[in-house]
Amino acid sequence: MLIAGEASGDRIAARAVRAAKELAIERNEPISFFGIGGDECVAEGAKCFYSVREMSVVGFVEVARRFSFFKRVFREMTALLDSRKPSALLLVDYPGFNIRLAREAKKRGIRVVYYVSPQVWAWHASRIHDLKEVVDEMLVIFPFEEKLYRDAGMKNVHFVGHPLVERIDEEKTRYQDRTNFALQHSLDASKEWLLVFSGSRTEEVRRLLPVMSETAHAFAEKHTMQAILVESGSIDRSHYDEYLRAPLTRIRDAAATHELMWHAKLGILKSGTTTLEAALLGLPGVICYRTHPVSFAIGKRLVKLPYIGLANIVIGHKQYPELLQGDVTQEKITSELESILTNYPAFKQSLEGLATTLRSSGDGPSRKVAEVLLAS
Repeated sequence: MLIAGEASGDRIAARAVRAAKELAIERNEPISFFGIGGDECVAEGAKCFYSVREMSVVGFVEVARRFSFFKRVFREMTALLDSRKPSALLLVDYPGFNIRLAREAKKRGIRVVYYVSPQVWAWHASRIHDLKEVVDEMLVIFPFEEKLYRDAGMKNVHFVGHPLVERIDEEKTRYQDRTNFALQHSLDASKEWLLVFSGSRTEEVRRLLPVMSETAHAFAEKHTMQAILVESGSIDRSHYDEYLRAPLTRIRDAAATHELMWHAKLGILKSGTTTLEAALLGLPGVICYRTHPVSFAIGKRLVKLPYIGLANIVIGHKQYPELLQGDVTQEKITSELESILTNYPAFKQSLEGLATTLRSSGDGPSRKVAEVLLAS
């Protein structure tokens, strides 16, 4: 059984599902997956009772508004633990839901494998103690997380490497030259590209896309660039239509997103995994974050990190400028983009080496997860 409640988790879980099936064939041990995931998990043969489109929300207030929905889903997933009796429960990030479900699995003697640790180093450090009680194998994707858990007394914790590095390393071998890529996706190869990533959750798009699209359009006009909105497949296209405030070229092709980043000049980025993808692909840009004021106030009291962008957290300093809440304005985004252009070579160079930091030795993370799942 697997639970991946967000678009990024769906991508990560899908690769693990594929690797587990390949390993199962090698060992002549049949395996199947069911639970919660997205289109990529479904494409790998997992039976998903709920999609990341339904499960993915951001902010304390937003979760509270849908409390009855999540309560019902939790009851149904707990019932599946009883009726299907899986040999293991694979949890991918999504801690608010997954730690509770891990507790139910533990009561039933079901082995719990947690892949992509909750960010206990950022906030809610007390969760480490909960995880020690209910997780049998913790598979972490940042090297500093392994020491953090071991220092807290968790024995079965292993740094497996970052799945994004694994994915991008594979993809780069298939990247086309920029002209062919532009031709295939109806883009203008004669211009530099400015990408807009407004999020994979409807709430993010609602709060960020209006100002992002206006800014991108104006900036692209000034610098003779092509402004491109990169849509998430987890959001209905009509939602983008509702909040788009300026004409942008639109791409809705998850398979092409990383190659698009590789060829692009700049990005206006929502916080989260997108910032790490951009850093690994050498795409400079500015990070924007805006949520409900109450959610932000609560988060500000709980989060113990100086940065909100995942790339900045891993790099260790504010390489990507960050604009939060009321600072997410056309004027400030434009100012940060202009500053990046002024210092562009230095910005690009500073991103080199990040993949090495996040790469493990030996097999990639998906294969390591598969080996843990199929361990007797």
